[in-house]
Amino acid sequence: MIAFIKANPDKINITVDYMVLAENIWGFEYNETPIFVNHAGVKLDSKDDFNLSFSLFLSDYTEKWRNNKSGWNATSIMVHQDQNDPNLIVIMTAFEQELLINQKGFYNLVAYVAEHANSEIMVGENGNWIDLATFSNKYHEIMTTPFAEAVDKSIEYGSQFAPGKEEPGMDRYFY
Repeated sequence: MIAFIKANPDKINITVDYMVLAENIWGFEYNETPIFVNHAGVKLDSKDDFNLSFSLFLSDYTEKWRNNKSGWNATSIMVHQDQNDPNLIVIMTAFEQELLINQKGFYNLVAYVAEHANSEIMVGENGNWIDLATFSNKYHEIMTTPFAEAVDKSIEYGSQFAPGKEEPGMDRYFY
């Protein structure tokens, strides 16, 4: 999954700790649900090229997660300012089709950044630019799915199906 936020980097001021952001986008509280959050970078920072990658170790939450087919073991979401166009913030996951728990985190992260950047969103590389309200209405059901339900549905799907194609944007936007 991939999305773009169009924003003027000089007009954005986002600095948020990775753990606070993880709790916010996935909808859990560490005090109640202690899950290890793997991370490359310690915060999402608009003054540091929006360079953050993080994922949940859902096997900490439930041993049922181990029933998933190989490859679903991480829920990595990456954020980075586009090297070729500093007015684009790229947010992506590892696969084109993700488990519900990662869809929830992805869409909530896109909305979080777009809200703080006061800017438009494009989902997919050939999508149309839309405003935050349109985006939030379109993905509302996924974004508001309770954490435990999203994990359970992800286990149900992930135990039956292996991950599909990797998101091809990785090489173009992150390296």
